[in-house]
This record gives sequence, structure tokens and C-alpha cells, in this order.
Amino acid sequence: MFTTRTDQSNTRFLSLRIALSFRGLRFAVRKQHNDALTNWILASLLDLIDGIAARRLGQCSSFGILLDVIADNVLRSIVWIATISEACREEQISSPDEAMTEVCIYSAIVILEWVTFVSSQATQTSHWKKEMETEPPAVVRSVFKNGFRNPAGFLAVYGLFVAPLGSFVWHSARQGGSTWVNEMLPGWFVVVLIYLSYVGRGLSAVVELWMCCNFLGVVISADEAGRGDNEKKRSQ
Repeated sequence: MFTTRTDQSNTRFLSLRIALSFRGLRFAVRKQHNDALTNWILASLLDLIDGIAARRLGQCSSFGILLDVIADNVLRSIVWIATISEACREEQISSPDEAMTEVCIYSAIVILEWVTFVSSQATQTSHWKKEMETEPPAVVRSVFKNGFRNPAGFLAVYGLFVAPLGSFVWHSARQGGSTWVNEMLPGWFVVVLIYLSYVGRGLSAVVELWMCCNFLGVVISADEAGRGDNEKKRSQ
């Protein structure tokens, strides 16, 4: 199934990162918030180390990139699911309306990330790439500029990974729980980091929505073109 050692190595890293993600979820369900957070951060660090090593060794492949994106999405989805669980518990002891609003937002983020994943993978074929060669908006260009190595790109990536973790920490604290993050850092600093991650996540959402809408527009145009061709054939 896997033809190269690089593919095998990528698969092992993928398995380890996903295992850590689910292990963290197991701890979260048991209200062992510190252990959950540690496993998720470790999975994120493995992603960072794997990416740096792959680039320096020249081992970046389409298959490896696909696995990396899957592992990232699985990790973030699991953290959001754990956060939703915390918010639902909180609903029983505080404001139901506020908790349900947060649950809907978190659920929408999970859905948006996977829809974006499907859209981006579908555009990898030469046919879709050609159809989607349109100029993106300025905000999207600013995020993608220099391979995310710019303030907007850094903020967007920061929001992608820190927003779910920060939300989990926030909801845990609101229920009277505490994580090592709260113990190590001043409360005001944690709040600043979380709010900054929300700004970054909002920026990422703008890019994701553009990608999804752009791809949807191409699909609709292709369907219309196909119907037009069929009508021409029938009229001949």
C-alpha cells in the first residue's frame, strides 16, 4: 500500500498524533483536563516537528501533506468536541442560551473545517485548478502571502490551533476546574491569548468560506455548462 519509507514514516506520525488526540478526549470525558490538554499540545508539537523535519529533509509529498491535514483536522475536531461537551455541562449550572450559542458556533467551525478540506482536496486535480484560477480577495491573499509567513498568516494559523484549546481551557475554568495553563500564566494573559486566537480563527473562517464558496461556484458553473452542452446535442 505504501511505496516509500517516507510514506511509512508519515503514516506512523499520523497514527501517533491521532492516538494522542483521542487519548486526550478520553481524559477530557473523565474531567482530567490537565492530561487532556497535555496530550493535545503534544500532538500539535509532533505536527510542528514532523513538518519542519519533512521540509529540511526534502520529504514533502502529496500523500504526506494529505495525511498531515487529516491529522490536524482530527485533532482540532476532537478538541472542539471536548469543548462542546464542557459547554453542555456548563448549561446545567449557568446560562442555557449562552451555552447553546457557543455549542452552535463550535459545531459550525468543525463542519466548516471538514467542508473546506473536501473542497481543497477536490481542487487538486488539474481540471479544477484551471477552473478556479481567480484572483482571491485581499484578505485571503494577505493570509496566504509567503506561505503564511506574515502577520496575517501567523494569526490565522495561531487561531486555528489555539482557539479550540483556549476554548477548552476557558470552559473548564468556568466550571471551577483549573489547568496547568491557568496555574502557570496570569489570568489576564490567558484571556488575551484566547481572544487573540478568536480573532485569528475568524480570519481563518473568512479564508475557508471563500474557498468553499469559490469551489461551489465552479461546481455550479460546470453543471450549467454541462446542461448547455446537452441541450445543444439534443437540438442538433
